[in-house]
Amino acid sequence: MVLDFFLISLKTFKMKKLLHFIILFFAATPFFSQEVKQGLIVVHVDPSGKAEFKQKIMTYHFLNGHYTGREEILTVSGKKDGKDNIRTDLGINTLYNNRYLITGIGNIIDLKDKKVLFDGRANLIRCSNDSAIFYTNDVFKGKYYSVYNFKTNQYGEVKNLLFKPKVGQDVEFDKTTAPFKINLYPQNKPKVLLVADAGYGQQGTKENRVPDPPMYWIDNSNFVYTNFNKDNTEISFFKVNVESKSNSLIGKVAVKPETQIAQVQKASNTQAIFFFGNKQILIDIAANTVTDLQFTKANHGFSFECKTNSYGHIVKLNDKDVGKYHFQPKNFKTETNIASLVKELVVGPESYQQGMAVWNFNKQGWESVDSEDVLTLVGWIKE
Repeated sequence: MVLDFFLISLKTFKMKKLLHFIILFFAATPFFSQEVKQGLIVVHVDPSGKAEFKQKIMTYHFLNGHYTGREEILTVSGKKDGKDNIRTDLGINTLYNNRYLITGIGNIIDLKDKKVLFDGRANLIRCSNDSAIFYTNDVFKGKYYSVYNFKTNQYGEVKNLLFKPKVGQDVEFDKTTAPFKINLYPQNKPKVLLVADAGYGQQGTKENRVPDPPMYWIDNSNFVYTNFNKDNTEISFFKVNVESKSNSLIGKVAVKPETQIAQVQKASNTQAIFFFGNKQILIDIAANTVTDLQFTKANHGFSFECKTNSYGHIVKLNDKDVGKYHFQPKNFKTETNIASLVKELVVGPESYQQGMAVWNFNKQGWESVDSEDVLTLVGWIKE
């Protein structure tokens, strides 16, 4: 009787341990419990349309991190009548609602219905609900906000003068002489000089122009701008208050001239990331510091080494090294449990694409995916 009770108790204990192990196993490997379908939006150069700079937009399909095939969405022309048309290679592309691709210059492409919705040019402010909000500041067109409504597929200028979807005031760089100036334009009042020496801007860009130095607003009264020295060997970051006209230095970084146009993105209310070639600079307003990052800020757990070395860049997942590859920072995209990059073979000053590498979560390793003439990786969508 006692022996029977002991054997039954032992079996029950073992079953509980086994059940506990099974639960932990499946909790740790979510991809095993359900099928996860993800799509990688990739833009290829179409060699048959060089004069029009044709770009072939495709979806690469993945099931539980494993590549299953690809399909063409549509081909767009980057040039029209000698001017920029649809450009997926300029600025930062945005994917919205797993359906819409908004290019860095403001074009809108419907990936589901496979058509261009808007081929104009504007600066995306944000996407909200069923709309995308843009801002235009053009010598010929003027300054105005505009909205694209995804429900009605209508695009139009906002006539309400009180409509103001972004923080900040009306300030502009005056680039007529060097060093540049920064002026404030109060409504119905004369312009106000805020900064008499705003640097020389970024020289020698791919577009053969000197763009406005990157800046961003902290709140309605304070903004941060980048000040390039004449030789483009040093960049200073300044905080400006429009009320007091104070101009305080946050920090400086040493750089080398770069052809890729610099950009800045807010990461939080107190931090922003400045992108300059392979460099990523963390601007921290609360600490009043700028830091030349060794590794990018983690996104979905993935990060990579900013500096390009003889072996390329170290890639990390949750702070653990998972590979070394040569690739361009713009061609590194992540999502939950998956990452992609375009591999390159570097021979002296030249580089040659070698297809893509995609992190397979189930195998905990990189999977090679054949691809040709990748112009840019746009990002991941859920399918």
